[in-house]
Amino acid sequence: MNREHLQQQFGIPDRVRFTEGRNGLVKAELQHTSGARAEIYLHGAHITSWQAAQGGEVLFVSGAAHFQDGVPIRGGIPVIFPQFGAGPLPNHGLARTRAWAVARTAIGADDAVVIILRLEDDAQTRALWPHPFCIQLTLSLGPALTIKLTVKNPGSAPFSFQTALHTYFQVADIAQTSLCGLRGTAFNDFVNIGPAVATREIVAFDRETDRVYANAPDRVVLDDCGNRRKIAIEKSGMNDIVVWNPWIEKSKRLDDFGDDEYRRMLCVETGRMRTPTVLAPGAQWSGRTMFTCSDGCQ
Repeated sequence: MNREHLQQQFGIPDRVRFTEGRNGLVKAELQHTSGARAEIYLHGAHITSWQAAQGGEVLFVSGAAHFQDGVPIRGGIPVIFPQFGAGPLPNHGLARTRAWAVARTAIGADDAVVIILRLEDDAQTRALWPHPFCIQLTLSLGPALTIKLTVKNPGSAPFSFQTALHTYFQVADIAQTSLCGLRGTAFNDFVNIGPAVATREIVAFDRETDRVYANAPDRVVLDDCGNRRKIAIEKSGMNDIVVWNPWIEKSKRLDDFGDDEYRRMLCVETGRMRTPTVLAPGAQWSGRTMFTCSDGCQ
């Protein structure tokens, strides 16, 4: 469906507008009465912008990101499914490079602007991963940004999956950025290989970081002190949190990421990554993450 038809069917005056994004890809632009704004590409159901009501972009998108069919967008909030990281499928699975369909738009509770996108299996996905599935992403924009993922198994056999919201936050300076709330949580470290437990309340960043915190607390706070703001990350139904920054050497090896961009971003990802979830025939799983931005820093 082209953007004119999408606008006719799903557009909401002054609240939801379908436009042409980069390289001709279609995106939906959302606006809330508080002044908050967001945009989501149908390519990958990929949220590429969230401007909180206080003003200022919260999400990071690389200046070298590819915006084209079949290729993931570097930054924003990619949807990971059904594989996290490397494995038999393309890296991080197949959902982030597929075209999603618009299922619904609405004005919800507390005047929130809601858009629901859906992805179902087809011949191309079954050639990679032989399971019927239906994924639904619900984005709700109010003073906060709330994202709900639902995975359904319409097939006759169980399947297992991993999933995540691979969120890239824009920060003023990674050296002035910290993450609070993970003390006492066990994690796997993929830089300094092995298991460990977080012993400090504040995680700071001065090197490459790649950790999966298992059964993490449902609320952590990113302190973006350079921008004098805090971003609260609250999750439910999602066990794990990944914290990632590629730092210097890995940044140079990424063709869709600037050599110095690690200074201005931090990934704090919510999902079910460490242990795959098994979904019985006819069953569904849902997880939710809410982001809230406020002024101040520690």
